[in-house]
Amino acid sequence: MNIYILTSDKSIDLVEGLQYCVNKYWNPNPSVIILGYKKPLFELDDNFKFVSLGEDRGPDSVGEDLINFFNTIDDEHFIFSVDDFFPIRRINTFLLGCLENQIINENISRIALTDQVRNKSHSVIIEDLYHKHKIIEMGQSENYRISAVWSMWSKEYFLKYLTPTTNLWQWEMSSPCKKDNHRIIGTKDKYVLQSCHLVKRGKLKRDWYKDSESADVMVDSDIEIVSKFIGDDRITKMIKRQ
Repeated sequence: MNIYILTSDKSIDLVEGLQYCVNKYWNPNPSVIILGYKKPLFELDDNFKFVSLGEDRGPDSVGEDLINFFNTIDDEHFIFSVDDFFPIRRINTFLLGCLENQIINENISRIALTDQVRNKSHSVIIEDLYHKHKIIEMGQSENYRISAVWSMWSKEYFLKYLTPTTNLWQWEMSSPCKKDNHRIIGTKDKYVLQSCHLVKRGKLKRDWYKDSESADVMVDSDIEIVSKFIGDDRITKMIKRQ
């Protein structure tokens, strides 16, 4: 299943760090398509491909750009995220395969790959006692039934609430997706992917190396490497003083 990562001219340099983390923790290395505007100046690995969406006209045009692109591809299902969520632990590919079967064979619209459903109202639909995980379904009235964080999607549902003037924040907060009878699922106790979240309100977070859903953090060696990719001299200087 293809992975599509959205970036922008302002944040394209983050992709080098994302590429490092994906290829370290996702084995075998997956097919990743970077959806951006200006081509990156750094080298992409063999499993990464760059596709330009045209001119970067700002966040309020992202909806139109995504609609235009996804209407040209044959994929009925895919994984989508944005460029500032870096994997920090080994991907649970067994669980990923289970969830891929769910979205293809069941009437599922979106599957959260991170710990994003557990802390919302949900019901357990499958309990795997042997592998010690539960597959859970998000309540129909919850916020963030749509999310730009690592998820597996049906293309139909991904495009359902996008409009040519939608930015990602508006898309995530879309109220019509509440009680729309579409099935949004995730997992409990084990997760496909742990990630940190680097950017908030357009600025690099001071604690960008922390897990976005828990108190866990990126390992020290990755912090040192990624800080150089993303240009965080503060971290580099801190490490040198230790």
